[in-house]
Amino acid sequence: MMKTRVFALAVLCLSAVASFAGAQPPEAAAAMPTESSAPPVAECPVLLQEAEVLLERGLHASAARRWRDAVPVLREAGSAFLKVAAGCPSVAIQANRQGDRATAELKLAESAASHQTECLPRLDKALDLDLRATAARNDKGDPAEVERLLGEAEGVWRDAVGVCQSPHREKAERSLASTVRVRAANAELLSAGPACDAAWKSAGALVDYARGAWKDKRWDDAAMLYDKAAMAWEGAADKCSGTRQQQAQRKAEQTHVDAHNAEHCGPLWDAATDQAQRLKTNGASLTAGERDQLSIRAEVGWRDAAAACRGSPQTLARTNAEALARERGAPLPAQAMAMYGSKKVPPPGPVVTAPPAVAVATVAGGALAGAARTATAPVTSGPTAPKVQADAPRSVESTPPDARPAPAADGVLVAGDTTYRGAFAIVSASGEVSGTGAVEWANGERFTGTLVKGRRQGKGRFSWASGQWYEGDWVNDRATGYGIIQFPGGNRYEGAVQDGEPVGRGTLVFASGDRYSGEFSRGLFHGQGTYAWKNGNRYEGAWVLGKKHGLGRFFWASGEGWEGEFRDDMKTDVGKDIAAAR
Repeated sequence: MMKTRVFALAVLCLSAVASFAGAQPPEAAAAMPTESSAPPVAECPVLLQEAEVLLERGLHASAARRWRDAVPVLREAGSAFLKVAAGCPSVAIQANRQGDRATAELKLAESAASHQTECLPRLDKALDLDLRATAARNDKGDPAEVERLLGEAEGVWRDAVGVCQSPHREKAERSLASTVRVRAANAELLSAGPACDAAWKSAGALVDYARGAWKDKRWDDAAMLYDKAAMAWEGAADKCSGTRQQQAQRKAEQTHVDAHNAEHCGPLWDAATDQAQRLKTNGASLTAGERDQLSIRAEVGWRDAAAACRGSPQTLARTNAEALARERGAPLPAQAMAMYGSKKVPPPGPVVTAPPAVAVATVAGGALAGAARTATAPVTSGPTAPKVQADAPRSVESTPPDARPAPAADGVLVAGDTTYRGAFAIVSASGEVSGTGAVEWANGERFTGTLVKGRRQGKGRFSWASGQWYEGDWVNDRATGYGIIQFPGGNRYEGAVQDGEPVGRGTLVFASGDRYSGEFSRGLFHGQGTYAWKNGNRYEGAWVLGKKHGLGRFFWASGEGWEGEFRDDMKTDVGKDIAAAR
């Protein structure tokens, strides 16, 4: 009986265990696998090889510059290498190394794809707009159409700066600055009015005709056309204002010089050229005496041209004459000019109306040798955009080598229309002058300071007949360092100067009473600075190429103000009002 009960109890227990096992949910059974999830060891080399095939496909697409095709393939290859490295310890080192390579190539491809789809189209579009604007300007097209093209180009350049990577970003920034400058100049055309624009076009057309006559050596026609063009530029100066007025005045002055050269310089230039060409062609077949005689005649021709010409042709004619003297190894005989020279007395320099401000015409290095060099000083045209202007270069007269006067300590040294007063001496065979004192020109210009081999060096002051002057540092004949520039119109600059232009920090005080203190670049407000108007208004903040551009604050005389972002000299919608201080 006892055995029967024990057997029955054992059967019940086994049944309960069986029932419990049968009642387990399927999820529980699945949670306890009997095999590993990692790939079999035998498959690892195959998986690594498949990932490498993907990498090679991506590299091939990159080499063909198919960046958009390469990006997804390289991304897939990098993911495949990660899986192999995680599941296959035997090839993990190789998979990681290849995965790093795939990642690096992916970054390059993504960058190139971005340039191809985002940056490059903007660069191409901006360049096309700039080209169309330049063509319109060269064809003297409608300034309004030019403004539309330049405005669109500026917007595209700004987009390119935002999306492009180096070095294309830096190129876009430079192009943007250039477009902004051109747009500012075109804005003056729009604001000048139709009368100014019509006069400007007429003067430009006359200059084009005069140049054609000059090219054909029709000297009488060229002189007549340049005279009329000068009158047209003077008319444009009467009708225009601001910077355009100053440009027209400078063009009138230069055109007067061109008219003078067409009438008096051109024929003599042709004669000297013929003599020089004969010497070059026949010199080898002549005796030494005949060759020297021909050289003397050519030199006389160039000196005749130098006496009659004005501006850069005068300098070049003098240089040609002196080159012949050096080649011959002897100075020009005293009677040569009387025997072979032109009997026509050259007229005085053209009388023109001087612009409100003129550029620095530098002292020539080696004045007696007649080598002319030029340096420029800033000319301020208005309260918001001082700009650098330059007139025609003035050359320094040369003296024949045999007529050079002996130097005198603290005395007077005269060379052509140049007079040296002080302790000056000729220090080289080419006629370079060194010393300290005053240098005066027949046109009324004057320099007081030190010359080193004909170049201004150290402290010095240069004055123009117009009343403009610069006083300050000179480095190798350039106004560079710290100085003061006084303009004929009454404007005055003091601060850092480079090559005669405000560059760096300085202060510009206008004759109107306005004042700017801050940073300059090539004569323009550029960087951080403060502009205070005579009426009490004031702006302090960022400037770009003479315009308020960037973050800044503007205060009215009442004390109220506005701060925020400015663009192209105007407030934007990004900013806030400032209450007047109580």
